[in-house]
Amino acid sequence: MAEGNLQNLLVGKDDDARAVIAQRVGERLCLDDVPEAEQRAAQALARHLVADAVERVRGALSQAVKTAAYLPRDVALKIAHDVDAVACPFLQATEIFSEDDWKQLVLTISRGARVAVATRSSLSEGVTVVLAEVGDSVAAQALIENPAAPMTQPVCDTLIDRFEEAGWVLDTLAKRDDLFADTAARLLSKVSSSARAQLTKAYGLSASVAILSDDAEAAAMLKLIRNVQPPRLPQFIQHLRDRKLFSYALMLAALRDGSLDFFEAALSDLARLPLARVRHVIDFGNDGILTGLLSRAGIPQDVYAEFWDELTRLRGDKKLRV
Repeated sequence: MAEGNLQNLLVGKDDDARAVIAQRVGERLCLDDVPEAEQRAAQALARHLVADAVERVRGALSQAVKTAAYLPRDVALKIAHDVDAVACPFLQATEIFSEDDWKQLVLTISRGARVAVATRSSLSEGVTVVLAEVGDSVAAQALIENPAAPMTQPVCDTLIDRFEEAGWVLDTLAKRDDLFADTAARLLSKVSSSARAQLTKAYGLSASVAILSDDAEAAAMLKLIRNVQPPRLPQFIQHLRDRKLFSYALMLAALRDGSLDFFEAALSDLARLPLARVRHVIDFGNDGILTGLLSRAGIPQDVYAEFWDELTRLRGDKKLRV
């Protein structure tokens, strides 16, 4: 059908009639068995309808094409950048965009539209990270409350860094039950007492850990350290250092708690030595060799004896690999 004939289909039609046409166009673009000529005609009509002056007509098109597989990309982009009443229902459901499209869209759509994207039933890590980077607190909360949004380390780190002063956002994050242990460690000192209780419960911590005190903070940290798998320890230690939660006292407390993997990983990080070398020194080194390692790691000299005594005890209890 010629372009002029397509335009004639809309000439003289009132708002209700154009809304009905928009619905029928959407139905055509959702079907797989429509002849190619009809599909092209429907796509051409969609290009006219997406520019209609009446919001209700554009809204009817948005609703009708939100699951369409044959919607032209240019039409989809116009809908995505329309007013929220038109854009949001479409953005919540459409699968027409690629991963790169979504990343670009999140940067250019309205604040309300970002919230709609944050509630989608499918979200990749890449898109979730961008939403965490540019969305406001409402979008962040919607993202956190969406079980389909992957709360990976990059996503959580971005949310914690951006919304450290927005306690309600981090309280919501603390209620997720799929966080990494190092994320939980970062949240402990940043959330309300009720959110802390939820966080400690989700990670199997005792109720007493939720008390806001230095001793409780250390107890909570030690329990989190036990839950971190050895391959994740370097990243976990870096997070502790970034948030000023790492200390030599924590290293000694972890050693006394039996968290040898954490102690070794911390020494490896501080001394800038391979983990295998650190383990060999801890397993077989005498007090002089160990002192050299502690010195290289920057540990104060006045606590050398405490570290050596604890390692000696573990060796005597046969808890080391000797």
